[in-house]
Amino acid sequence: MAHHHRKKELPRWQRWCRWAWYLLAILLTAFVFVKLPHRITLRILPRLLRLTLMVGAATFVGTVFEIRNWTGFARFLLKPLINFARLPQIVGAAMITALFSNYAAGGILAGSYAEGRITRFEMRVGAICNSYAAYVSHSFRVMYPVIGALGLPGVYYFALIFGSGLLITLTTLTVSRYRPQSAISIDSDFAAAYLDEKAAPPAPRKRPSWPQTLVQAGIRSREILIRVLWVTIPLYLLAAYLNHIGIFKVWKEFVPAVAAPFFPPEVLTIMAARLGGLVSAAGVAFEMYSHGSIGCAHILLALLAGNLITNPVRMLRRNLPTAMGIFPPRDGFFIVTVMQLSRLFFVVLYIAVLIAWLYLRQG
Repeated sequence: MAHHHRKKELPRWQRWCRWAWYLLAILLTAFVFVKLPHRITLRILPRLLRLTLMVGAATFVGTVFEIRNWTGFARFLLKPLINFARLPQIVGAAMITALFSNYAAGGILAGSYAEGRITRFEMRVGAICNSYAAYVSHSFRVMYPVIGALGLPGVYYFALIFGSGLLITLTTLTVSRYRPQSAISIDSDFAAAYLDEKAAPPAPRKRPSWPQTLVQAGIRSREILIRVLWVTIPLYLLAAYLNHIGIFKVWKEFVPAVAAPFFPPEVLTIMAARLGGLVSAAGVAFEMYSHGSIGCAHILLALLAGNLITNPVRMLRRNLPTAMGIFPPRDGFFIVTVMQLSRLFFVVLYIAVLIAWLYLRQG
């Protein structure tokens, strides 16, 4: 019901764009199947079936593990981190909440700051850490299908992204540990209930029963598979068709010789598909990876470079307006700017390392 309600709340232009894409996806799929030779079609169909099954199964199993185990693991991990950073427990409570709703977590911090229970510094530290916790929680939903589609390249990609986020968080907590201790920070029973292992978890976050877990995992798998049907498969077929007609070979003639080894046309195609979402980019990469057009390093390069395009758009459209609405505007701008610049630093660093590795491998 909630999902249906969200769809009704979409602006009219977004609904029109969605229906236009549905129509385009149908026409594109029909066009590719008509134009491709039957021998290629028969080779593609098993790959599409394998891609769909792997994405669906990985999403279902991963969601079950997330629903059954995530909260307890987070509480176990976050309590020593909060103690290390010498932060009030209310900040730890907000980090736990961020795993479920970053808006609610921001509200906890902004409200505590307004009431004088934490300092501005602690609010900013908590919000930066919350941003990473919320990003990890959100990324888990797409991690399963992406790893299911790509295998080892998908594992490497999320290891890099999660690793950089963890370094950002640990750096922030270390800065917090060595700052002058606040005189106004206080704990509360509300916060202790989140971090104390002996305390019962809050009712809204009570672990669901197994039947409820399986239903939720099924719903999420269905949502991912619908996205695969309407976005990933049409883009996958388009990539297969472009490869068949030789467009990638023609494109190589226009790419400067210096950049060609690092950004072949297959990489640019995956980067373009990244605009449709990470799952869509993984589907396109799967087609090229399956028949050896590109290797693991180029897939990582394409996915990381795609972040340089999508992250600023997401920041301006969603993150910045939301943060400046929840926190005082100056603090909201500071929090989002720090997070985006730190993520940008690591993405650029990873891209530079990959390009250097490709250069050295070629001799």
